[in-house]
Amino acid sequence: MSTPKATPETTAVDPQHPWLGLASFTEETRQYFYGREEEVAELARRVQRKLLTILFGQSGLGKTSILSAGIVPRLRPEGYCPVYVRIDYDSDSPPPSEQIKQAIYRATETSGTWTQPGTAIEGESMWEFLHHRDDVLRDANGKPVIPLLIFDQFEEIFTLAQADDAGRKRAAQFIEDLADLVENRPPKVLEAKLDTDDSVIDRFDFSRADYRILIALREDYLAHLEGVKSAMPSITQNRMRLARMNGGQALAAVMKPGGKLVSQEVAESIVRFVAGGSELPNAEVEPSLLSLICRELNNARISQGRGEISADLIAGSKETILNEFYERALADQSASVRKVIEDDLLTESGYRENLAEERVLKAFTAAGAAPDAAITLATLVNRRLLRIEERLDVRRVELTHDVLTGVVRASREQRLEREAREEAEKKLIAQKVRERATRKALIRARQIAIGCAVLSVVAVGSAVFGYFSTQRAQVAEGDAQKTRAVSEASRTEAEKLVVFILDDFYEEMSPIGRLEVVGGLAKKSVEYYKQLPPEARTPETRRNSALAQSRYAGVLTNQGKSDEAKTLTDDASATIKSLRDGGDNSDSTLIAEARVNLVIADNFSNRNDQVSAIKVTTDALEKLKPVLAKANPPPSARRVEAQLSAYLGFSLLRTGRQAEAIEPYQRTRAITKEFGALELTDLTATSGYLTTSWQLGEALGSLDKISEAKTVLNETIVLADKLIALRPGHRRAMGAKA
Repeated sequence: MSTPKATPETTAVDPQHPWLGLASFTEETRQYFYGREEEVAELARRVQRKLLTILFGQSGLGKTSILSAGIVPRLRPEGYCPVYVRIDYDSDSPPPSEQIKQAIYRATETSGTWTQPGTAIEGESMWEFLHHRDDVLRDANGKPVIPLLIFDQFEEIFTLAQADDAGRKRAAQFIEDLADLVENRPPKVLEAKLDTDDSVIDRFDFSRADYRILIALREDYLAHLEGVKSAMPSITQNRMRLARMNGGQALAAVMKPGGKLVSQEVAESIVRFVAGGSELPNAEVEPSLLSLICRELNNARISQGRGEISADLIAGSKETILNEFYERALADQSASVRKVIEDDLLTESGYRENLAEERVLKAFTAAGAAPDAAITLATLVNRRLLRIEERLDVRRVELTHDVLTGVVRASREQRLEREAREEAEKKLIAQKVRERATRKALIRARQIAIGCAVLSVVAVGSAVFGYFSTQRAQVAEGDAQKTRAVSEASRTEAEKLVVFILDDFYEEMSPIGRLEVVGGLAKKSVEYYKQLPPEARTPETRRNSALAQSRYAGVLTNQGKSDEAKTLTDDASATIKSLRDGGDNSDSTLIAEARVNLVIADNFSNRNDQVSAIKVTTDALEKLKPVLAKANPPPSARRVEAQLSAYLGFSLLRTGRQAEAIEPYQRTRAITKEFGALELTDLTATSGYLTTSWQLGEALGSLDKISEAKTVLNETIVLADKLIALRPGHRRAMGAKA
């Protein structure tokens, strides 16, 4: 029996299945593509008029469909040869310029012939490739054909290409080559040869501009595109923004492909539903979501044996339909397969990732996909959850559409939170088991002591027997006290473990924006301390309780719940004050006080009350001095000193006191260096060093210390690159580079 094989994007479309869902329209399915006629016409005019055209718009607006089912079939009969390019940034793939030249060769094989075949040489730039003198592409009738390079999803050069140093280097070289082509200027290497090599002028036609370039990217990456404006000024001159469909366009996209499957009344209801209840004249509709909902409604129609879609099928919400689509696609798949999709095909920051089919098959095999990996992949492709695309003869797998990333990311976050909760519960169960064991030992010891006391009363007439009985009772009572001590020590160690887990989770999740995972565990810890009886509240337990409250408050502050956070930090501060008033000035208590004040300062800063944040951090650093003044202060004291200094510097910077901010920033950098920030042996220290260095550079720049600022910022970028290579999607590292 042969194994089914998933195929690239070849969605079957016919009058009974006229909506593609999340799949993009192609040149082959253009007869079902409606609603974007005006945009296609305008884009075609722009392409014909200028060498470079930029198409940008939000995700889900159908840019790929406009290119494949709109521009390509419209311009092909007018003497253009569309060359659809989507760069593969994998380290094993050829350089982007070579990929583009290979794509041009493949596309032009059926469109015409080059008049000087064999002129191009390997390794030459794109400008050289398209400027060979007298090497023109002509069709069968001898008419010139203009290559139209279409770069879809161009934003990948700012995401996937930035995963490592090699990718960034390739991306920079590609931008340089593309800029030369767009600006129609000879590459620097070729220009350098003009004075020494006369054959250059003979080999290249410097006046040629018989090609067009069309770049499509998501609107949220337009700012990134601005970053290459100095090398490619033309990117600002011919832009077209793609907006959502209006009500009339959306109605056409439902009715014209659907024919008799949907009445105008029901089609209008569908459009209003997708537009969130807006009437048609005011409706704004995302085409991908509209197509998915039409497809889902049509599937429901077919399953119920109806001849047309009726109004009663429209129920629920857009998010519900997307979620149901995702859950239905994975309903018969194992949790391990879902994990592969959520972890491997979605970046940490929530963008689509594309992987070689071979790698996905290996991951599915390792996940125990049943009956086998190939069938699983074919099934998910057929269900439109995944798609396969050929790039440079390599089959690559990705989620069908960006509109699914929100659903997949939400599912991943719920799973990670559940896993973290289950892990924490396992630790808590283990702790309870230990506590039960110590309680049993304590009860047994007390029983022995009581028994010995009774024996001593019975034997009162015998001094010798009484003497020995007394000795036994004393020994038993000693055992009881020892058992109590063991129980207390066990509980204390368990509480320390919870504090450690909270801190560890917080430092691990904070840089990638996943603090909600910590929230549940922190809340349980706070509730645990609340329900302890008074006799169990030792000074160390009270201190741990304050730390748990401050950690939970930190999570709430990050979530914008400042008032709830303040209630917790007020309680924590009161607990620490009570310990201090009782004479507890131990290192542990002073460090705990500093950590509580750190969260209080964070809360003030989030509410933009920088003056209060400055006072809190300054006072906290002053109170911590006795610990820091010791010959070998505890590492935890040095860490909290670095954090407080960083907050102090930030608040001073934001209140216009840049000169005063320099010293605390330098102090933070020095401390984090000690912990291995530059060597990346302590990623928490590295993260703190990056954030502080970026802010220090800002402070130095505002003081006109440009040279010092450049030195700091350049060092920051280098270190950020190293951290991103180790931890892709690390928010603080990406923020430091922004």
